[in-house]
Amino acid sequence: MSTSPKLTPLEDRFLAAIKHHLRGWKDKIEADFGQRSYDAELAQLRSDPVYSKFAFDCPEYVMVRLMGRMSISVGRRLGEIYDKIPRYVASARFDVTPEQVAEKFNGLELDIGLRFANLQASDRQHVIQTLKAFGMKPGAIKGLGIEIRYNFNPNDSSRLRKDVAMAQYVEAEGLFPLYLIYSAISPRDEAIARLTRAGWTFLKGQEATNFTTALFGIDFLGIMENPKVKNEIHTEVRSLMGGIFESYAFGRVVKIETTESAC
Repeated sequence: MSTSPKLTPLEDRFLAAIKHHLRGWKDKIEADFGQRSYDAELAQLRSDPVYSKFAFDCPEYVMVRLMGRMSISVGRRLGEIYDKIPRYVASARFDVTPEQVAEKFNGLELDIGLRFANLQASDRQHVIQTLKAFGMKPGAIKGLGIEIRYNFNPNDSSRLRKDVAMAQYVEAEGLFPLYLIYSAISPRDEAIARLTRAGWTFLKGQEATNFTTALFGIDFLGIMENPKVKNEIHTEVRSLMGGIFESYAFGRVVKIETTESAC
């Protein structure tokens, strides 16, 4: 009888992080799509002088609002996963402490900081050679400062201002500012142009993934293809999404639609 290969410590940590957020999403669905939340949302719409006049005080629009919040929650939690796991990998690969990796500048926390003063000579050379292999000219730097996004669609000026400020802090410390975006379809050119002027060098999509693998020697994004990890995540997410369509809120929309639309 065959057994699944044991997960590596990195794979185990990655799966544990995902499970933590899956539990969070499950709790959110149970709360947000339950009767109390649904009734409160509908009552708020009906009492609003704008939404009520435009006939958005209906079950269908309640569902739209709840789904939008769920989508935002998914994005935020995926962002946390893709922020923290690379830190763990960087700490292990370069034998530096988590505190040294997650540097803070005036209250802003860098995703990954690799100061050459904390690295072995061979590791310093590896960082420089990896940057050069991807077409960059690091010059006389004191290390590498990396910001990571699984997607990139900044919709507020505050986020952009923080990224601009971080580029200035990183450069002032003599670190090379590198911005990795794993999604190939989300980047916004105008935001990237602004941050490039601020000092960031960008790698997007597969190139960002390839750089991460070359730098750390581990394809941590490939962990998602491990059959045990993949099957467990897919099973949990299908169950999670199914919970939305079994919820009280969705049931109210279906009940309305079987008679006549409320909107």
